[in-house]
This record gives sequence, C-alpha cells and structure tokens, in this order.
Amino acid sequence: MARSQALSDVEGLDEWMGLVEEALHGLHHALNNRIGALSALIELLRLDGVPADGSGFDGLTSELVRLEDCSRLVRLLPGDTMASAEALMLEDVLADVFAIHRFLHGVREVPVTIAPPHFVEPVRAERWAIIRVLTLLLNDAKRLAGRLHTGVRVATESDDRWVSVEFTIGAPIVHEVPEPERGHYSETVANVFGGTVSRGAGTIALRLPTLKARRAAG
Repeated sequence: MARSQALSDVEGLDEWMGLVEEALHGLHHALNNRIGALSALIELLRLDGVPADGSGFDGLTSELVRLEDCSRLVRLLPGDTMASAEALMLEDVLADVFAIHRFLHGVREVPVTIAPPHFVEPVRAERWAIIRVLTLLLNDAKRLAGRLHTGVRVATESDDRWVSVEFTIGAPIVHEVPEPERGHYSETVANVFGGTVSRGAGTIALRLPTLKARRAAG
C-alpha cells in the first residue's frame, strides 16, 4: 500500500491531471458526436426502414465501435492506484497509451509510426503507472514534433535484462530536446517502479528491467 501511495502522491502529479483534463475534454467532444450520429442513424432507419440485406446497420455498428473507444478511455484514465505490480507486455500497454492519445486534440494530428518490434521481454510493474509515464512521454514527443511539423517514431526493444521504449522525433532526428510541459512527474514515477527516463536531441526513452531480471535479482 505504501508503494502505491508513493506513486499516486509524488511531486508533479498536476502534470498528469492536466493531461487527464485535456483527454476528458476530448471525450466530451467525442461523446457529443457519437450521440448525435447515433440519433441521426436511428431516425433514418425508423423513417426509411431497414434494407433486406441489413446494410442499414453498417453505420450504426461503426458508431457503436467508436462509442466503445470512449468507454475504454473512462476505464484507463483513473488508474487503480492500489493495484499491485503485475507481469506486463509493453505492446499491450502501448495500445492503451495510443487509445488515450486519440482524445488529446492538441497532439492528435501528429503522425506516429510504430516500428515493428521483435520479441520484447515482459516486465513487472503497476500497469497504471507505466501507462501514465508512457502517455506523458509520448505527449512530450508529439508536442515537439507538432511544433516542428514532423512526426514521431516509436520503437520497443529488449534483451534479457532491459526493455526500452524510445520516442524519436523527426527523420532525420531533430536537434531540440523534448521537455515536459509542467514538471518531471514521468521521471519520478518511472524511478519508483525501477525505470529511468532519458531525454536527448530528438529522443525520449523509458528503460526498465525485464521480468526475468527482477526474478533473478530476487
């Protein structure tokens, strides 16, 4: 419990809360769009009837999928700060990070390329904590990329001891260092679960021990 409390109360939490507020603003906008679109589609089906081939439900199905994306965001943002560490595949965690970023209107249009990874070793950490760190780091990378009118490349690599997720800005890589907007909450949280954040010219990376390395260390 003390470990989880430390993760939730570390200095700079307002940096994460600012991003949550932005995502909720995006969620409000998305929900309004979905409700309006669903109402229009249902009214159209009521007036015109459903085609014999069922094609009239195609648009309805698409809108319901988008609505599920909204529901997913609601589940991701709070984070269970009392949850204990668990074995995780970073590919799954990154999928949640990208789901959050779909609602961040300020950086949503910045192109992101995902490098196809080879096998990446699992890690052990609090899921919500890694989601917060990677969401903030990607936000830092995309803010710089957006200002310089370029994109971000995401690469995940590992060996037996370490896993790294690197966000690279530009091709060729830009010279500016992607800095946090409000503080260093991501660095602090990463340090608590055994990770480190490094920033350099056009790059941000999270590095943390593999599950295998943690078990070997006892």
